[in-house]
Amino acid sequence: MSRLLAVSLSLGLALTLGACATPADGGNASSTSKPTPTPDQALVPKAPSSPLTQVDPELYNDGFDWYTFRVGDGPTWCTITPESDHVLCEQNEAAAQYMPIPPAAGCEGSYGYQVELFAAKPENGEIVGFPCASGQFQDPTDAQLLPSGSKITVGSISCFVEDVTARCENTTGQWIALGPKVWSLHS
Repeated sequence: MSRLLAVSLSLGLALTLGACATPADGGNASSTSKPTPTPDQALVPKAPSSPLTQVDPELYNDGFDWYTFRVGDGPTWCTITPESDHVLCEQNEAAAQYMPIPPAAGCEGSYGYQVELFAAKPENGEIVGFPCASGQFQDPTDAQLLPSGSKITVGSISCFVEDVTARCENTTGQWIALGPKVWSLHS
């Protein structure tokens, strides 16, 4: 019984001290200032040094001219939408292994589990960013797998997969990356 009490006290102490974490050690700052925790950028796929296998994008067409693919054997998927000339990569919140991203002001939905890239600056918003999601995710169940080392190009957007992370770029050099351990936005 004393071992159970010791474990319970240790757990309680760890939880109490964990609640006192500072921004430098992974905690959150005050409610008025929430820094965005950045994952290790060494995990972001770099521009490939060897040729990638270009796939036929029609294999990934969902029948509505949206091109959806699962990223390697990981929990991430991306959808390229030619009509809006952009790509949205996403994963469900439980799959993210990086620190949560504080939501943008006014965002009441899920935040930090989707990244998007446009071919050019949209009328509203930025070329790259985190959208405020309504919680409605594209269903990747029937999406084809884009294996590691493969590349898909639709319109002005190209994406490639390295292991379980996708990196998508436009023709002017902006890009996004998303995988279970990392995200990155480059504008």
